[in-house]
Amino acid sequence: MKHPTLKYLFLFLFLGCFLMSVQAQQPETIRVRKESNLVKAYFDVTELKLLPIDRFGNPQDNRIMGFKLYVKNKRETKEFESFSSALTPEMLTYLNALKDAAKIFFTNIMVEEDESRLIKLPDVIEVWFPNPNSHQKTKKHK
Repeated sequence: MKHPTLKYLFLFLFLGCFLMSVQAQQPETIRVRKESNLVKAYFDVTELKLLPIDRFGNPQDNRIMGFKLYVKNKRETKEFESFSSALTPEMLTYLNALKDAAKIFFTNIMVEEDESRLIKLPDVIEVWFPNPNSHQKTKKHK
């Protein structure tokens, strides 16, 4: 004599396998990220600001939302923060007071892309050369 519970056990086992196979066939949501056209930034010494560059080396009009600047000289490393593409007055005052060349590091460079999405660009390392005429003492003529 066969047990009715054994019959139900096989039925539930079969149903469970069937439901698992149906669920495994459901497509998952695939998110595609658009590849950014911007690859890096460069420091424009004449305008004293950062500009983003595309993968072909062309300057772009995308807005730089901010960056951190580290100035490393022989005595110290100084940190500044900007919320635009340009050097702040505080940064310029510090850099213009330097008597020797110093390495400057631009980090955490955030750029606004086309869809108002922020992307982070790689760090930029430059050398700041002080203006040789800014530290000359003027002689008094009598």
